[in-house]
Amino acid sequence: MRRIIDAHAHLGDIFHENRNVSFKTNVKKGDYEDRFIELEESLFEKPLFTGDPRDLQLVIDGGQFRCWEATLENTARQMDACEMAGIVLLPVLPNTTFEEYLAASKLEPRLIPFTAADMTLPPDEMTAKLRRDIGRGAKGLKLHPVLQNVRLTDDRMAAAAEVFAAADLPVVVHVGEGTYYSEDKNYPVNSKYGAMADFFSFARARKDQVLVAAHCAAYADALMEGCRGLENVYADTSFCSVGLARKAVDIMGADRVLFGTDYPFVNERFCIEVIERAFEDDPITKDKIFYGNIARLLHL
Repeated sequence: MRRIIDAHAHLGDIFHENRNVSFKTNVKKGDYEDRFIELEESLFEKPLFTGDPRDLQLVIDGGQFRCWEATLENTARQMDACEMAGIVLLPVLPNTTFEEYLAASKLEPRLIPFTAADMTLPPDEMTAKLRRDIGRGAKGLKLHPVLQNVRLTDDRMAAAAEVFAAADLPVVVHVGEGTYYSEDKNYPVNSKYGAMADFFSFARARKDQVLVAAHCAAYADALMEGCRGLENVYADTSFCSVGLARKAVDIMGADRVLFGTDYPFVNERFCIEVIERAFEDDPITKDKIFYGNIARLLHL
């Protein structure tokens, strides 16, 4: 087993409610035009989005197909192939839940479940539920302003984060104005809720709490410019090329960069290869990114 923990991954369908995917068996890769293959095989040197609306639709469809293939069985196989020590599972309510991921972790101990805040509950009930989740094994919190359709500046987001500040556990925040659904689908999501500026405000209000800006090692210069002077902000390496991974460490320091993939949108082995190449002459930094940093934050 290698000292590698993916700090950013998902199990099952994070886009659609009531689609039971995680515990299906014998699910094979479907026959569809998968734009993520070219991205990952280029080690993230080629762009995923070209600006062509047809290409955008293919990316949306491909991402959803990959989620439907992200079963516990298939995830464990990928971990075996890469000899990984663990994967952090980030749920997105109402589509994937802490309870689902907790159950998966009982079957596959290498899975590390986070929880998500149910913004449909009254704030006191929401925070009480999060405290119960911590007691049951939640190792952190995932906030996804876009898919949850709640802006990061909303008081409920701060209340949820405060529960994890008290427990000294990290909060992973989606950052990025992504499009996840076709225009003809009636899903109440607002891509602007993923604005990096909102994360800056959130981080400055929570200076004593560990916050992980998801996807932002690839944008380390902009992230650190907006979070100047803050020592509590980390970023994961999802969608980083070799050059961007090195740049992130140069800007943020080796102690604040976490290995992350956003699996199942990309295959673990390509992301591992990026870090292997980027830090082949620096085993100390490589071990911090692959394992040491996230293990420290999760008190493993």
